Amino acid sequence: RNVRELRRGDILDFRQRLLDKDFSDSKVNRVIKTLKTCVKEGIYREELDRDPTLGIGNIREQKQERGIFTQQELASLFPKKGLGPWPDLSAYTCFLVAATTGMRRGEILALRWKDIDFNERVYHVRQAWKNDHEIGLPKWEKVRENLPLPEVTAQKLLELRSQSLHVLPDALVFHKKGGIRRSTLWWQQTFTQAMNKAKIKAKERRITAHSFRHSLNTYLRDQGVSDEKIRAAMGWTQEKTQANYTHWQPEHLREQATVIDKIFTVA
Repeated sequence: RNVRELRRGDILDFRQRLLDKDFSDSKVNRVIKTLKTCVKEGIYREELDRDPTLGIGNIREQKQERGIFTQQELASLFPKKGLGPWPDLSAYTCFLVAATTGMRRGEILALRWKDIDFNERVYHVRQAWKNDHEIGLPKWEKVRENLPLPEVTAQKLLELRSQSLHVLPDALVFHKKGGIRRSTLWWQQTFTQAMNKAKIKAKERRITAHSFRHSLNTYLRDQGVSDEKIRAAMGWTQEKTQANYTHWQPEHLREQATVIDKIFTVA
C-alpha cells in the first residue's frame, strides 16, 4: 500500500504481525518508533498531510529475568576430560573464558596473547570488538588490568597456545584460519549448537552466552566474594547494574533455612 494511503489499522496490523513472528516487545517498539520518525519527516517535508501513527503507543514491555546456568550444567559443559558439547578446543576454551571470567563477547574475541600473563596468572581487558570490523576500548571505556586468571582457564589457554600457529604477542587468541578474528555469527552459532547438544533448553530459559556473565556474578556473590571486587573485575561502577546480573535460585536460598533452624534450636 502507498504510504499516503496508510491507515492506523494498517500499522496496528503490521505491529501484530511482528509480534506473531516472536519478535521481542522491545524490538517491535523500535521498529514502530522508526516508522513514526519516517512519517513525521514526510509530514515536515509536506509530502504527507496526516499522521497515521498518531495515538499508537509502545507495547508495555514485560521484563523477563535472564536465566543462568546451574553448577551441574557448568560442570557438564566444561568437563575436565574431553570437549563436552564444543566442536574443538578453541570453542571450548573461548566459552570457558566467558564462564570463568565474565568477559563480554567483544572483549573475548579481541583478546590477544599479550593480554595474558601466564607467569603471574593474570589477564588484561584492554580492547573489545564493537562489531565485526571496528575495535576500540571495552564498554564504558573501562580498561581492566591484572585480573586473576583461574587455574582451570590458564591450563586450557596454554593447551590452546601449544596447538596454535599464531602465538606472537599481538596474535588473537581466538581466530579462524590465517589468524583472522572470529565473527559474531560464529559465536552465536557455536553457542546454540553446544546448548542443543547438551540438551539445555536455552530459549525456553532465556539463556544466552551472556548468561555466563550473569551466572558468574550470581555464584561469586553467593560464595561471599565482595561486591566491590566483583564489580571491579566485571567493569561495572554501579550497584544497580550488578543487581540486574544477580539471579538468586532456590539452591542459593536453602542456607537460610539452616540459619533459621539454628536460631530456633534450643540447646
